[in-house]
Amino acid sequence: MSTAAEFFHAILRAAIDEIKSRNIPVYTFAFHHDHPGRAVSVCVDTKASSQRSVQESNTVCLEYFMEALADGDLKEASQWPANGGRSLTLADFAAVNIARQEIGDVRVNKQFHGQMIRAVLAFQDEIASLSQEPAELLLTCSGPDEEVEYVWSLPPGVQQ
Repeated sequence: MSTAAEFFHAILRAAIDEIKSRNIPVYTFAFHHDHPGRAVSVCVDTKASSQRSVQESNTVCLEYFMEALADGDLKEASQWPANGGRSLTLADFAAVNIARQEIGDVRVNKQFHGQMIRAVLAFQDEIASLSQEPAELLLTCSGPDEEVEYVWSLPPGVQQ
């Protein structure tokens, strides 16, 4: 039986090796816990993919926003804000489920998601090296309730 830390490190190592071999310029790095599938994987987005997804989403939101505005329904209009940032929808990422592994005998307990975050932190320098713009890189991790529950950036010293 492997520990959760060993399990997470193995997945991250395999994912990083795959990202390198495919030469994917990492813009958003997501360590994903697929709750219903009882698996863990990495999903990676590129800046171009994220911008395309945001633009598509904003086109749809604008349509509904303008429709609500024309109806004089400001409450409904407020439900359709534009995304001024990036996509965090894992299904739309450029590379989904890299190094996916079933959880097996690893226990999903109160420490599980914190251990996932610590594993990503242990690899953050190497993940930063996979990004063309480390200062713009976001790291994300699933939590008990959301597939993207924790989102953070690199510390200034790693952004070079």
